[in-house]
Amino acid sequence: MGKVKSPKVNYATPGDVIDQQEFEQMIRKAESGPFHSIKSGKSEVAKRKAKNLKMST
Repeated sequence: MGKVKSPKVNYATPGDVIDQQEFEQMIRKAESGPFHSIKSGKSEVAKRKAKNLKMST
């Protein structure tokens, strides 16, 4: 699994207003993005934990 690249935009800026269409487009784009199964996610977490455990000892 690789990292998902996204633009460096902070949508939670106070006072910065976005319109409804832009918001809906962002949601549709996120929904069509890459998803991983729970099984693959759990195996990735287990790999990272094992790697971090080895590095800390």
